Amino acid sequence: MANQKSVLKGAQILQNIEELKQRRFFHLELKGLTKPTRDILSELVNGLLEEIGANPLAAFHLFSGLMEALLNAIKGNIRHIIFRDELLKKIEKLGETQEEAEELLEIIMDTSPLRDAMQRYVVPDKIKKQVQNILQLEDRIRAKKQILKDEEKEFLTDIRYKLKKNRMRISVKIKITKDELNFRIRNDSPIHNMDFGRIEESRVRHKELFDQGNSADFFRPEFLDEKESAGFGIAMIDEGYYTMGLNPLDLLTITSGSRTTTVYMRYPLAALREMAF
Repeated sequence: MANQKSVLKGAQILQNIEELKQRRFFHLELKGLTKPTRDILSELVNGLLEEIGANPLAAFHLFSGLMEALLNAIKGNIRHIIFRDELLKKIEKLGETQEEAEELLEIIMDTSPLRDAMQRYVVPDKIKKQVQNILQLEDRIRAKKQILKDEEKEFLTDIRYKLKKNRMRISVKIKITKDELNFRIRNDSPIHNMDFGRIEESRVRHKELFDQGNSADFFRPEFLDEKESAGFGIAMIDEGYYTMGLNPLDLLTITSGSRTTTVYMRYPLAALREMAF
């Protein structure tokens, strides 16, 4: 974690937690969402919420939303690596050399229309299953309940190597202003335009249900979009805002560039302190 004057690692953050809770700005770099990382975030964020006098229920919804946003970021980076791999295989089948294929891949990945057009050549369900498989393997390692098979270890090692090679990072900025608590979560992978459009459409549909007094109905099968990247995690964050009596379409913003996705989450301090929901 870094601020304007110091850089601290995980154990140091916990050792200095009382001092850190007094600060107004934080910048954290995450490699993943392991239990130690979640524990550090919980100590820091919930400590900040205590300092500003947040209602415990509001703190619960805020922290749950933050965890969803970080999980989305992790899945986005993994999904991007798998998409790159699948696309590279398709290009190599055209007869390109390894070097030429990789050069063409970089051009495609940096050009939004080309990148979106290439989605038709990569099976979404295949990517979805691989992302889920990776997360499950990581969970099994953390739980220490099952020994991974050699092919599972090799698959996971390969993904980890590629995430590191491509510098797929996640950063979190936390800032407390006079009126708001702000989060900025950024990961090093873009949202494809079609997925971005589905997310925006689903958020509007969710809002319409909220206005009718039935926001929780959004999670019923007839409303929920089962497609990968269609925004289930964002919907969970939005629902937390609705439960707090806030409009997420005003307070949660998603932007995507050629190589990054950024989520901005704003929480009015007055709403966090009041039991108005």
